[in-house]
Amino acid sequence: MNGIEKISARILADAETEAAAIRAQAGEKAAQIRADYDRKIESEQQRLTAEAQAEADKQLERDQGAARMAARRQLLETKQALVDAAFHQAEQQLLSLPEEEYTKLCAQLAARASASGSEELIFCAEDRERVGQAVAEQANALLQKAGKTAGLTLSAETRPLRGGVVLKDGLIETNCSIGTMVSGLRPALSGKVAACLFG
Repeated sequence: MNGIEKISARILADAETEAAAIRAQAGEKAAQIRADYDRKIESEQQRLTAEAQAEADKQLERDQGAARMAARRQLLETKQALVDAAFHQAEQQLLSLPEEEYTKLCAQLAARASASGSEELIFCAEDRERVGQAVAEQANALLQKAGKTAGLTLSAETRPLRGGVVLKDGLIETNCSIGTMVSGLRPALSGKVAACLFG
């Protein structure tokens, strides 16, 4: 091997050594870059997972809040329906009283509501025939007992009432129908009725 070949072989060997070192260095750098990206990817995955979990927790909390609110609203509606039913049942019971008790109730309502003692008593057509005259007589007896004018009269007029009586004195009317009476008592009694039903 002559001198030129030796130099060429030497240069080639040095170049291969340098290329191997560059390749090794590049491999290390690539591994370092890959490791850095792997860490960044893992960190980003953890961040995204945490954000997704936080958003899922918030959504779950919102959904649970909405469900609790809907349940409270449903419970309130159910309670209200039961209170309504209780007042309706009370009205039905008053309307279904035996005739003697119903007459006494209407007479008491008329006597309490009478301002002049000379009002006309207006009933529904059925009650006018069934208890009208007896109510007028009993109401007048109550007024007389209280030392008041006792001149209530049975009106020829009838109204589409659901029980009870209307007192009429000229243009002034006092509605003592059962429905009006129950409705009038409702604001004061609703709390007590609810306490009895749900307490």
